[in-house]
Amino acid sequence: MDVLALGELLIDFRVSLVAEGAPQMVGSAGGAPANVLATVCRLGGTGQLIAKVGRDPFGDYLERSVQAFGIDTTSLLRDPARTTLAFVQLAADGERSFSFERSPGADTQLQAKELDPTWFEQARVFHFGSLSLTDNPSYDATFAAMELAKAAGCVISFDPNLRPPLWRDLEEARSRIQTAIAAADLVKISDDEVLFLTGEDNVDAGMNQLRSAFPAVRFAVTCGPQGAIVDTDSGRVRIPSLPVAAVDTTAAGDAFLGALLYRVTRNAKALLQVIRDDELFVDAVTFATVAGALTTTKQGAMDALPTLPEILVHLPA
Repeated sequence: MDVLALGELLIDFRVSLVAEGAPQMVGSAGGAPANVLATVCRLGGTGQLIAKVGRDPFGDYLERSVQAFGIDTTSLLRDPARTTLAFVQLAADGERSFSFERSPGADTQLQAKELDPTWFEQARVFHFGSLSLTDNPSYDATFAAMELAKAAGCVISFDPNLRPPLWRDLEEARSRIQTAIAAADLVKISDDEVLFLTGEDNVDAGMNQLRSAFPAVRFAVTCGPQGAIVDTDSGRVRIPSLPVAAVDTTAAGDAFLGALLYRVTRNAKALLQVIRDDELFVDAVTFATVAGALTTTKQGAMDALPTLPEILVHLPA
């Protein structure tokens, strides 16, 4: 298994406001870890999802949806709590604002005792985000999963994926995210999240602080239409985005990370060696930047993910 991911699987409702009448909503499968795996599988890799959904029609729909992408659902569990719902409103430039129905959502009810060590023993990468860190028991389950992943020799991938409405306290969010970063080998982080975590007023200063605090972690910083940034031994490398007309940025960061994990797992070398090799990692981030940009040209999350040929046509032969 290329990537084993843990976290939220939910319904993304795209909300369209009309001049008169009720808002129009269209629902589809979403959740950052699921989107990451959908990208890996769409490109030709393999992925498995540890998640909880409700014993409801939304949960049934989500299970069918991720299976259609080739994601292994052996570790998809059901809970009496309802499936979490996210409502995404788009601005004219494709940027999003979020609200959630999660009180509690099934995704927060994952328990450490429900984790099967064999899931981790067959995986090369273990990936998770911060939404499973907002509440218990999923917080404890996430850190228990990290221990199982480390014991199995997995590379640890983390995406802060900050969603302020889901946190009771942003100071708690900052502390828990920093704890997760310290346990990771690879962190995909947005420029806004760099500023949030460090308190700096520009990304370069924030990256300097993160590198100083977490010297063993490899960071890939996404900067929206400005592309991505990677620190190397020879300096800071800025990778421009593919110029596109963005209509919906909903899964762009997830597609970036899924493509990045796909690219590094294609290499014959040991994964940590690939991640720590400047040339190989910059190549993987360049590939991922194209994937993220292409995702913004279509509406939705999983339905907008690009194929491998669609990415490769924009890269040097």
